[in-house]
Amino acid sequence: MALFYFSTSHTSHITNICAVSSAYLFNTNNKIHKYGTRYNNNLHLPIVNLSKFNKGPYISGVKVFNHLPEYIKALANDQKCFKSTLKRFLYHHSFYSMDEYYEYKDDRTA
Repeated sequence: MALFYFSTSHTSHITNICAVSSAYLFNTNNKIHKYGTRYNNNLHLPIVNLSKFNKGPYISGVKVFNHLPEYIKALANDQKCFKSTLKRFLYHHSFYSMDEYYEYKDDRTA
């Protein structure tokens, strides 16, 4: 896995998590159920009871990936295109905290 270095540690953290979180390693919601929902292509977030697991890299990776704009998530099957598009997105939107990343709303979907 190639590492991309940006101006902030949070941006590189997002890149590293999303580089691993792909449709090949995780189940998407459309594999869990056959309903055409708004979040059909998001990664399925498992229900867990342990807070230690909730704060771990698996759940964090799924949450970070699911918050990406749809046009980036659609490229998850093509790793090279996905990484370059993600790198470009994070270069244009410098997030200085994970809260700032989660507050971001994509203008294309509004």
